[in-house]
Amino acid sequence: MHQFIRLVIAIVGLTTLFASPIASAISVEAEGQAPINSTDPGQSREQALKRAMERASMKANTYIASTQQVRNGVLEVDDLRTDSLSQISDVRILREWEDNGQHHVRIEAEVEIRSGCKDNQHALAYSKTVAIGTFPLERPTDARLGDLGSVQRDLSALLANDLRSASAFNALDAGDINLIQNPAQAPVTMLPEGALSTLLRSSEQLNVQFLITGVIRSMASHQPVGPGEPNILVDLYNQYDRNDDNFRRDFILDLYIYEALTGTLKHQQRYQLTADWNLDKHQKTGFATAAFWQQPYGQELRKMLRSIANDIQMELTCEPFAVRITRTQGNQIWIGAGADSGLNPGDRLTVYRRYTDYDLEMRPIYELNNTGESATVERVHATQSTATLTTDARSLNIQQDDVVIAH
Repeated sequence: MHQFIRLVIAIVGLTTLFASPIASAISVEAEGQAPINSTDPGQSREQALKRAMERASMKANTYIASTQQVRNGVLEVDDLRTDSLSQISDVRILREWEDNGQHHVRIEAEVEIRSGCKDNQHALAYSKTVAIGTFPLERPTDARLGDLGSVQRDLSALLANDLRSASAFNALDAGDINLIQNPAQAPVTMLPEGALSTLLRSSEQLNVQFLITGVIRSMASHQPVGPGEPNILVDLYNQYDRNDDNFRRDFILDLYIYEALTGTLKHQQRYQLTADWNLDKHQKTGFATAAFWQQPYGQELRKMLRSIANDIQMELTCEPFAVRITRTQGNQIWIGAGADSGLNPGDRLTVYRRYTDYDLEMRPIYELNNTGESATVERVHATQSTATLTTDARSLNIQQDDVVIAH
């Protein structure tokens, strides 16, 4: 039990890579839950525990983000935020139960509070939303061995689940949306407007800030796969000759992170592994099945996905929170984020105009320009809020699809 908890603490505690010296420590209780996985109950428990620890961290996190500075050794404060990065320790499980298809865990933990992102404290005060699209195969025939073609769609759900479990991001599974029409030529530096608007409509969210997609470059087997007559002697020999390189298989993934508000490519990274695939080449295993995860290949891929989720967290945690303006009227604006994203009455956000320019081939390029205008949040609902400007929105030409950013 203690070894399991230490492992989860190590995963959740990855955020401390951003942190500076400890400020304080408090004891908190929190509850987490995850869907029951009948094929892997341990995974359900691990995810529920991660979520409980994440919520413990969020409950404990309190730091002062000041728009002023330290003068004569005194911190002059004019703005308080409830967030930080933290280290969790001394976790005790108070209760575990199952209810309505969910595994629940309630814990008590010590949380050490640390300061957050350098020069960008407000980035940590809000929960950012990311949407994860399809991961097309560059060579679909690679998935023939084991009948793994559903990886293109199912990978997004797995990655979204890992990202939600290991971070405070709101990760949406948009695996039915393909942002990459030509995998061989990916990535493009700017997503086409059609792909961008389609994803946002399909996700039914106005506060998607980052789009995550990629290309599976290879799932090639070192064992020849193709038509041919079964050879019993060869199959028997291969079954017992597990040291043969024929039983190795590759997984190479190029990951792309786009900014949803402009469609520009923000980050790309390659991940690859080679591991054993020990099943008969005629067996239709299926992707993400119990038999798949029992393979060394599946086990290594699961580790890779968790590593990818952690890398995404490290890449995006300190990015400023940004969200679209959905409506304007007089000096009021409506924005597509609310209490679920951590907004509170009194929060101040900077207004940006979204401009469209065109390159030499008349392809649109989107830019965000700071108006210098501040919007103060007044009313907050679950997924939307209203804010007040100091002047009429029309005088600054502020309109729908412009953006507010927390600095």
